[in-house]
Amino acid sequence: MYKIVPVTNKKLLRKFVNFPVKLYKDCPYYVPALYDDELKALDPIKSVHQGEYATAQCFLCYKDGEIVARACGIISNLYNEKNNAKRVRISRFDTINDLEAAKAVLTAVENWGREKGMEIIHGPLGFNDLEREGMLVEGFDKISTFETNYNFPYYQELIEKLGYTKEVDWLEFQMSVPEKCDERNARLAEVVSKRLGIHELEIKSIGWLLKNYYDKIFDLLDEAYGVLYGTIPITMRVRQSLVSQFKMVLNKNLISVLVDKDDRVVGFGLIFPSIAKGVQKAKGRLFPFGWIPVLRSIKKYENVDFALIGVRQDYQDKGITSIIFHNVLQRFIDHGVKMAETNPQLEENEKVQQLFTIYNPTQVRRRRCYVKSLTGKELTLAKPINKNAKKLKKAPSTEPHKKTHRLTSKIATRHKRKVNAKINKPLVE
Repeated sequence: MYKIVPVTNKKLLRKFVNFPVKLYKDCPYYVPALYDDELKALDPIKSVHQGEYATAQCFLCYKDGEIVARACGIISNLYNEKNNAKRVRISRFDTINDLEAAKAVLTAVENWGREKGMEIIHGPLGFNDLEREGMLVEGFDKISTFETNYNFPYYQELIEKLGYTKEVDWLEFQMSVPEKCDERNARLAEVVSKRLGIHELEIKSIGWLLKNYYDKIFDLLDEAYGVLYGTIPITMRVRQSLVSQFKMVLNKNLISVLVDKDDRVVGFGLIFPSIAKGVQKAKGRLFPFGWIPVLRSIKKYENVDFALIGVRQDYQDKGITSIIFHNVLQRFIDHGVKMAETNPQLEENEKVQQLFTIYNPTQVRRRRCYVKSLTGKELTLAKPINKNAKKLKKAPSTEPHKKTHRLTSKIATRHKRKVNAKINKPLVE
């Protein structure tokens, strides 16, 4: 007998977050999300994602008193406004190899979406493009990066039996770092820099970079990624959260920021030391002692993850990426990096994939986003790269700037809680 339980209190939320850790406890390829970050993201009041821009509901599926599946439904108001759509997202879907369990929990998300007026369900996707997304359909024998999810091979069969079909795929690549830089790329980087009048920032420290270029980099990220499937503007509160979450992993030797003569950011490359094995050892919990293996992964690394590469639209197709690649590759060599992996790239985004061709990349994974109609009407698939998507203004912050007085900060926090409580039901103890 299968029983669906909506997550309505903090005890159930902790069980929701813990379920995949138990499900994959003997899997050497699974890398858990950070426990505390997941709790904050999914709590309607504490979440930087939920409120006026998004709403979410988590569900657990029980069989004979044991949790056998979980899934979260997310309605991104920003995504729906941008794409003139009525879509609900599947997020954090995990299940034992049981069709009825998968059916029960996904049906719960589907029904919740219908109740909210949604017409299409798609996923797996997170609150935004910087969260884990896509169901793994190829590459089950490789450890995931920290930024991506892992799932067992049977997930694909289960979800397709339930009427879900492919909408888009993402590809991931792995490449060995050469012993020396490519001379042609080095010459091209020099020529492009002189012709366009741009140069690389000398990053004094991560704190200095965030203080002076935080907004400029995020604004460029919104612009460069805005045409891609599933993306939404990154709100100010989410920006602050991302910086707080990843600040520990940032390494000035693995960042390249290009600016023009007016100090405007025209391109950037952000690479992380691979911390997947460190997070595995910590089992997703940094406290009390999980930070030790993670810190070791940050300080001593031979593998890295290409997190983000962005170029301002008016500088695209002008060779900017040749400068970024030359800069970071030289640092890879100087610091003994042996292997680099990309994070998911849309199958149709050949422009990005071509950036890596000189390094003879090997495709190691494929991820898929599925879609299904909730109304019975024929589906119109979303475009993987949609240059006609509505451009939204940068979502305003519901929290004050760091320099704002503490009293104002308290007022803003109370306002946020009121907004979230009206839209989402707060969890109780």
